[in-house]
Amino acid sequence: MYITAMTHRDELFDLTLRWMNDDFKSEDGKTISRIFLYESAISSVVVNRLIIFLSRLFNGPLNIERVRQKQILRQRIIHYVPNQTPRNLYLAEYFRENPEYFFPRLPIDAILLTTPDLNLVATCRIKQLTRIAEKVSFRMVDALFQEIQAEARHIAGQRAKAAGVTLDQLDSSAETMQHDFVEAESRVALRFKNKKIRINRQAMMVNDLVGFKIIGEHELLDRVPHLLSNEPGISIVEIEHHTGDYKAVNLLVDIDLPLPEELIASLQAIDWSISVRRGLNAQEMRRDISQYVLQGVSPVRVEIILTTYDELMESEFGRSIHELRVLRLRQRQTYCGPIAQNAAYLVEYLLALASSPQIDVPELPVKMYGRYLPETVASSKWALYGHEMDGEILSAFCPEILFLR
Repeated sequence: MYITAMTHRDELFDLTLRWMNDDFKSEDGKTISRIFLYESAISSVVVNRLIIFLSRLFNGPLNIERVRQKQILRQRIIHYVPNQTPRNLYLAEYFRENPEYFFPRLPIDAILLTTPDLNLVATCRIKQLTRIAEKVSFRMVDALFQEIQAEARHIAGQRAKAAGVTLDQLDSSAETMQHDFVEAESRVALRFKNKKIRINRQAMMVNDLVGFKIIGEHELLDRVPHLLSNEPGISIVEIEHHTGDYKAVNLLVDIDLPLPEELIASLQAIDWSISVRRGLNAQEMRRDISQYVLQGVSPVRVEIILTTYDELMESEFGRSIHELRVLRLRQRQTYCGPIAQNAAYLVEYLLALASSPQIDVPELPVKMYGRYLPETVASSKWALYGHEMDGEILSAFCPEILFLR
């Protein structure tokens, strides 16, 4: 995967591509854990930079509250949104009457930014690992599907040549075309086994690991792009206007990191004892900060969404609920064959390894050319945390001695 919010994004991309080509190295687990732990610290520097910008935008210091569950976030939004229009009051009441309808207990990692008089002005979220895995796999699947289609056309072209006609003249039944596709899928899978697949960075790019949402009236929101462009070390690389059910302006923004010596000093001031939770050595992590920073790249990229209070309510409770948009995106996937499933499994496992206390794994539990059930991947992920997935419900009541009679 190629996560533009990371300074070692090229290193992570190269490792991901190696894994897809079944090229695993014993030190990969440590490398992955190290990258994600360092990058989480570097991301906090970027987040603080934007909070300072927001404090100036809203004329004063802002209150910061961390939220770890989407249901709580929705409750806070209702409490803090100043625009109590009839529509907003209706949506809030509908949520209170039907909380289970709004995807409760969904884990998130977000902060709320409010003014001293408790008006909500911004949110910030770090995308969950499962959503990163899904987003990367969606992008990879699009690239792989095109490759499978190209191979299927090649197979059909060989049949046309054998029949003495052009490909356009070839009359193929639905069953034959399906057979061509399955054969093409097998050939592409074999390329992974032979370590011959190459995927460009664009196909595995994630631009919104870190995302801010600025909330206000149109007059204020219209000023934000200009103000950001005038900020030293900040540049807007893309502006996208959304209309229809979902109304917002999405900005992709590149942010320069502090000078290396400043960033190194900031990171060295952190308590790195958390490294133990990732299977890493705290002293080693602190010692290697300078090398890691100097080998990284800048700038890093974040997403900033500009939205009004009314549209925020619609995106959380009304016509454009975010989770429903995610579900519809999943349903629209063109290709969901074994290669697509394996791509998702592999990225999901990589990210689980990054957040687990385990850094030494003997092999990859998923090969792009294999076939697996979800239980296989779930069991491998549980093992990273030292647990077994026991599906034998009755085993607690059937001691082995009973089977020795």
